[in-house]
Amino acid sequence: MQILKYKKIEAGFTPWSSEYLEVAQFVMDNIQTERFKVIHFGSTSFKVGGKGIIDLSVLYKEGDLDAAVEHLMGLGFQDQVSDQPFPPSRPRKDGAVLHNGKEYYLHIHVIQDGSEVHSKQEQYKAYMLNNPDARKEYEQSKQSILAAGVTEQEAYGKQKSPFVKSVLGTLT
Repeated sequence: MQILKYKKIEAGFTPWSSEYLEVAQFVMDNIQTERFKVIHFGSTSFKVGGKGIIDLSVLYKEGDLDAAVEHLMGLGFQDQVSDQPFPPSRPRKDGAVLHNGKEYYLHIHVIQDGSEVHSKQEQYKAYMLNNPDARKEYEQSKQSILAAGVTEQEAYGKQKSPFVKSVLGTLT
């Protein structure tokens, strides 16, 4: 697997496609080892359109954070491209892959297996997969944000946050 250089793109709306699942599985198969599990979460995992960036989490056991980061860097992932990156204790690495002639952007979150963050990611994904009305509402929310002219990735993410937090609030 060749990891390409990540480029910060403007937020836009791309309808969901099953190709996201194929790309995610391909990348997961190439990242995971006996030491590190990988999960697919976020909009592309639960059939919601949006920016089209595939979010994965590399799950490490206690004490293996540095080894997980080294593993990702060794595969070609880059430090997070952001003005406000995640802290070193919960990093994100970025990259891209080419699949069927199309470039797919990747956000690789590095989180501890069994942590609260891991649990929330799994619960949120399950909720969204099981609630088509919530998926529709989330897509509409994203389209409204874009219609208001918000296309910078981080500002767009902050605007989406209330929806995500409201769902998470019902799950915990």
